[in-house]
Amino acid sequence: MQIFISWSGEMAKRCAEALRDWLPYMNQAISPFVSSQDISKGERGLNKIADQLQECSFGIVCVTRENQSAPWINFESGALSRELGESSLVPFLLDMQVKDLSSGPITQFQATDGSSKEDVWAMVKSINQKCEKAVDQERLQRTFERFWDDLAGNLTSIREGSTSSGMPQRETSDILDELVKLVREQNMRIGALEKSVGNVSTISSHYTINDPKEVRITGETDESLAYPNRVTRVARMARGVIGPKHVARITRKSGQIDLYCTDGAEESVRQSHGELQELASDYGIAIHIYGTDGTPIASHPPF
Repeated sequence: MQIFISWSGEMAKRCAEALRDWLPYMNQAISPFVSSQDISKGERGLNKIADQLQECSFGIVCVTRENQSAPWINFESGALSRELGESSLVPFLLDMQVKDLSSGPITQFQATDGSSKEDVWAMVKSINQKCEKAVDQERLQRTFERFWDDLAGNLTSIREGSTSSGMPQRETSDILDELVKLVREQNMRIGALEKSVGNVSTISSHYTINDPKEVRITGETDESLAYPNRVTRVARMARGVIGPKHVARITRKSGQIDLYCTDGAEESVRQSHGELQELASDYGIAIHIYGTDGTPIASHPPF
């Protein structure tokens, strides 16, 4: 079974590499992918990562206090959740506890505390259950007990070698305030979605924004809007954020917008990550960025 292990920053990279070496002991069918180790020199990194995102059956995101808001971590988390579903994506917390997670896309997933033997065992069981050839649980537990100290020792060494381990933990009052805020935002989004369902029901369930009957967006020329709805507005705004010259084509499926960019648009897309994610979050519409050949470049789920 292919497992994609995501990381950002030196601590998370070392954690990802430790998991890559350790997980196959649990079940020989496990084949982890870590970009720092499994992309050969000369290969196109983004293409290899995109291929692995599509082929993997389970995802692990190595999270630290420093990288939990990093754009790359949130991009890969969104791409993995879109491919796998929430039940197959696990944030692996290296130097923090679940209560210390700040608001963001990662908080919606069931996290694993890397310092907790019980939590890591639960993650191992979940991975084993998804393997085509699952190991008997009694045998799996014996193997886990035998090799746990190896992983725990490596993770402890990584934590102790980091200057970020002394960062202050979040106050309980801050966590409670954030929970209230998240609940309120969720209620607002649910209300907005209920309204949008009523609006969308009068329109075809699948259309292309470039269709002459709706909206043409070709190069830098826009024609008038026939459907001035929220999806169209978001598509136009996303195109404006990236830069009209970088967007060759835009299509829309149920609940999402797909932008196909011209060659050389990767830097502009990377710089636009924050604004695009804010658009997706504010309007509850997923925004996915592709190259002209359909290769995924970025993903902005409506968290």
